Amino acid sequence: MRLISIEIVGFGKWQQRKIEFTPKNQLLFGANEAGKSTIYQFIQAILFGFPAKGKRKKDYQPKNGGAYGGRLWFSHPVYGEVQVERFKGQNKGQAKVYFNDQIGDEKTLEKMLHPLTKELFQSVFTFQQEQLSQLEKLNEEELQTSLLSLGLSGSQQLLVSREDYFKKAQAIYKGKGSQPPLNQKLNDYQALQKRINEKELHERPFQQLSMELVDTQQQIVEKRQAAHEMKTQLALVEKQVMNLPLYEELQAIDQSNITNVLRPDEQENLLSIYQQHRFLSEELTRLNQSIAAQSDTEEQSDDYQFYLKEEEHIQQLLNQRYDIDKLLSEINWMTQSLQQNLEEMTPLEKQWGWNAKTPPQLTFEEQTVNEMKDEIVTRTVKLQTMQTDLQMLEEEISTREENLSTFETINKEMFRKNHRQTKKTINWFFCGIAGIILLLSFFLPVPLRYGMLVLGVGFLAGGLLPLFYQPKDAYANEKRQWQEKLSQLDYLNDQLLKIKNEIKTIREEEKEMSRYIAEKVTENHLGRMDQVDFWLTHRTDITRYLILLNTNQELEHQLKEDQDRVAELAKQTERYTARLPIAGTSLAERIRVLSNFADRMEKVRFAQEYQADAYSRQSIREVKEKQQQVMEQAKPLLQRFQIASINEIPIKIQSYQESTANQKRKQELQTMLVGLYSESSDTKKLPAMQIELTQQLNEIENTIQQLQEKEQKILYQRQQMLADGTLDELYQEQAELKTEIEELGIEWSAYQLAGQLLMDLLTELSEKQLPNLLKKATDYFKLLTQSKYRGIQLEESQLIVIREDQQRFMLHELSTGTRDQVIMAVRFAFLSLQEQHSLCPIMIDDGWLHYDSQRKEQLAQLFAVFSEHQQVICFSSDQEMVSYYKELKQPIMELEGA
Repeated sequence: MRLISIEIVGFGKWQQRKIEFTPKNQLLFGANEAGKSTIYQFIQAILFGFPAKGKRKKDYQPKNGGAYGGRLWFSHPVYGEVQVERFKGQNKGQAKVYFNDQIGDEKTLEKMLHPLTKELFQSVFTFQQEQLSQLEKLNEEELQTSLLSLGLSGSQQLLVSREDYFKKAQAIYKGKGSQPPLNQKLNDYQALQKRINEKELHERPFQQLSMELVDTQQQIVEKRQAAHEMKTQLALVEKQVMNLPLYEELQAIDQSNITNVLRPDEQENLLSIYQQHRFLSEELTRLNQSIAAQSDTEEQSDDYQFYLKEEEHIQQLLNQRYDIDKLLSEINWMTQSLQQNLEEMTPLEKQWGWNAKTPPQLTFEEQTVNEMKDEIVTRTVKLQTMQTDLQMLEEEISTREENLSTFETINKEMFRKNHRQTKKTINWFFCGIAGIILLLSFFLPVPLRYGMLVLGVGFLAGGLLPLFYQPKDAYANEKRQWQEKLSQLDYLNDQLLKIKNEIKTIREEEKEMSRYIAEKVTENHLGRMDQVDFWLTHRTDITRYLILLNTNQELEHQLKEDQDRVAELAKQTERYTARLPIAGTSLAERIRVLSNFADRMEKVRFAQEYQADAYSRQSIREVKEKQQQVMEQAKPLLQRFQIASINEIPIKIQSYQESTANQKRKQELQTMLVGLYSESSDTKKLPAMQIELTQQLNEIENTIQQLQEKEQKILYQRQQMLADGTLDELYQEQAELKTEIEELGIEWSAYQLAGQLLMDLLTELSEKQLPNLLKKATDYFKLLTQSKYRGIQLEESQLIVIREDQQRFMLHELSTGTRDQVIMAVRFAFLSLQEQHSLCPIMIDDGWLHYDSQRKEQLAQLFAVFSEHQQVICFSSDQEMVSYYKELKQPIMELEGA
């Protein structure tokens, strides 16, 4: 939201004053008591309502009794330019909102400003020296807490509101409480549920009956719904069956392919032309007959009379002789070309197993085919190398196994011999001496006895030592060699297994490639061209075959059209087969016979006209000229309606009349049948469908009747069980108590959710956005101090500042002005995080009490930088600040006394 202007009709000392605001940064300068704070209070009052009167509150109502209020204009990102009007004496002090040619009320204004409230406006978007001076009165710990609350959450009021919500929630319900109303209701509900459970144990059949009743009623509802849908569908099918003859008539009209419509004036013109032409033709025939009667060519009178009757049609055919010759030549050429192409395609089809119905396609690019070929060759070479290595390894392993077997046999024989030679025995001599010494020790005095015992034990150990001493193996070197040979053999076996696995992998890749090639051969209909080499070396065969196939398809299509044209022309000559010898001949021969016949009849005409008198010849000439005029006049209409001859006009008119009648009938049928049939409708199945739907509907209605009878029986049994009414009363009491619990629960949830949301908001702002906040605060603080301090950090929940020389300071160690700069930087850092949701302009009212000249200049620069994203309105009576605004070329508005 950006302020555009305000119009103060009456507010404090201001009367009838309008002030325009710039969209970025501006300074409203005025001496003390000039009314700067009054402007701020006016903006707040128009947006959020007039301040309440109080003994310690300033009253802004005009002393002269004039109108109290005014208007405010602001730009909204959704509603555009909005005008807010509020007067104390009008509409009970409620606002009127004008936007987009609409008028709103107080609720509309709240909706536009949401989530901006009066508290946020005062504590977040307003900078006053009183806010900063309150922080100075706190001790060190309270200063840090208040600063974080102010900088991160925008207002200590959010914390207070959160605690208030939690208190209200606890007044409704506590986890271990008993006095709150919701706790009491829950206890009552548990006791009531216990009574209900005890009662239901005695009336369990009643519960089963109730469940059965609900299930039956649900089935009745479902069956009624199904019956309703079935009736709707059956009504549609019955209507379709009843109107089936009309639908078939409409289908017949759609298939008639007559779409031309002839207007009455066009029909009249065509009939007029036809009548004129017919009259002139009859007149010409009469004159020719008269001349023929007077001539000496009576033996040819029948042929000549026939020619006169068919002259127009014969001449039309003869006029197309050039086109017919050209058409026949094209047919002959296309037939020959088609035959040649087929002869060229036949060897390719035999060679590769192709056919024209499923022509071959090669969708691979040549580069892709080359890559596939290289891959196959590489794999083949690798496989051959692996097989050679495998063969060599198998031979090597076989040789080493034979050597190892021989080596092992020799060593076993030598070990047996050595074992026999080194049989372990006891030294009986030492054992005898030990026995004698031990025996004598029993007869000696105590000191000597112990010595003799030790000596006897020594001789005894010497005698038994061969039993425990293992002599060194004389063949240790042979064993080591044997182990080395085994290790080498194991290594060779590992290599053998590795090569076999690689060969297996290559085989699988070959199978996959073969499967892929076979799949592509089938997909592309390549027939016996099932090798990648063929795809490269015989690629031109596919291209040539496809060219020939496409050429033949085009030739066959054109040849069919030309042959149809020839057949149509030949059909037009069928009318002359009884008179001329053209039956069973080709079109070219028929045209030749007609041409000779016409030439012969023209000679007859010339002879008759030559013998006729001058008046008859002049009459014939005039009739022919009139005929020519009628033909010229009729040509545009004949071409437009595709009429080959004037004699066809009656037939065409009749067909057009039928088309017009069909079009009218089609519109009537479409209107009558609208919505009845779809394109996928199968009219043949409609009667059977009608019978099937009728049967299904009867079954559903019978089922509904049975369910209703069952429902009545259950209701009667249930009524008998409810005769005492005790359980029903308990259910009613339970429902009422449950409603009260739900209402209290909703109220408790609302307070708890509101408090939790505020807590989540504080946590989000203080934890997740804290790094961004500190970064922005550092940038603004460096700007305010001209980079004398390099950063602001948070350590152990306390803000510290770092000077350029890396020296760190707590807030209480800073001067008052520097501490104010820290607070100002943190506040603006928080506001910069909200720049995407600019709710309100920033308003500053002389917030630099402890600033020297240099600090004021840096503060003015901060306002100029920050206003690029958010509107800044500064109220000041400081002349020095005015000079800094002028240096920065920022707008200044001087407030004069009201």
